[in-house]
Amino acid sequence: MLNKFKIEKKAEFIGHHHPIYKIIAAPQEGRFFSGGGDKMIVEWEINDPSNGRLIATFHFTIYSLCLVTELQLLLAGTSEGGIHVIDLSNNKELKYFQFPGEGIFDIQYHAEKALVVASTSKGNLVFIDVKQLKVIRTLSVSEDKIRSIDFNTHLPYLYAGCSDTMVYVIDLLKYEVLKHYQAHQWACNAIYYQPENEQLITGSKDAHIRIWDLKKTNALIKNIPAHNYAIYQVAYNPSFKIYVTASRDKTIKLWDMEMNILIRINKEDFDGHINSVNTVCWLNKNQFISAGDDRRIILWEVN
Repeated sequence: MLNKFKIEKKAEFIGHHHPIYKIIAAPQEGRFFSGGGDKMIVEWEINDPSNGRLIATFHFTIYSLCLVTELQLLLAGTSEGGIHVIDLSNNKELKYFQFPGEGIFDIQYHAEKALVVASTSKGNLVFIDVKQLKVIRTLSVSEDKIRSIDFNTHLPYLYAGCSDTMVYVIDLLKYEVLKHYQAHQWACNAIYYQPENEQLITGSKDAHIRIWDLKKTNALIKNIPAHNYAIYQVAYNPSFKIYVTASRDKTIKLWDMEMNILIRINKEDFDGHINSVNTVCWLNKNQFISAGDDRRIILWEVN
């Protein structure tokens, strides 16, 4: 399996002046958005890495980004508890939600329900009707940070990974906590719902990845000591059926479906990142982007 994949560094996108915390794909193929400590959202084109286009500038650090493609909306969550809603057709702000003192760590969009859910540093989930741009519910889940959320595509559930080590299962019909269980020894930073196998993948500050079988009452399938320091994101490529993980240990790793290691991308062997890798994003079948505390964005190609 190790010999089936080859990694090539294709480009670097330099322009941010502070750590980058989030990257997501843009509506147009070959484009993506980035945001971070310099409070700017920038749009990039993979064939023109030296010319990022400024989309918006805010007063606070950008922690999270979310795209609602059919409405041409981009949502940005900030460190002070703001959610900015930007109309991408003219780059104008349509709405600004404020939750003072509650950093917005993650924002996800449920297309079928036309629902945006944001998670906060005070353990709350905010549910927003994206068509009306109206908050319909706020749910208190924990007294600690909710770092990552993801939807179950088979059932009306939302999964929330929390700094209190727990995973919370949220019923989206009743807007209430259905159950919770301890996922890691330290904070659960990253969460990903795997629809093909009906599994939940979690990554933690304890540097472990765990696979949970949702068909068997959240039974633990596998525990992997995946990195040397905290894991910040898990992203899946359905074409190759591989995962990529980002970590504070300055590395990116590629894994197969069973979480067997395929490739370790570091500074020494691949001219990778020199500081914490905070975010990764697949742009297409064989290209993904990574970014982190070194203020660099790197485009990687998998062959």
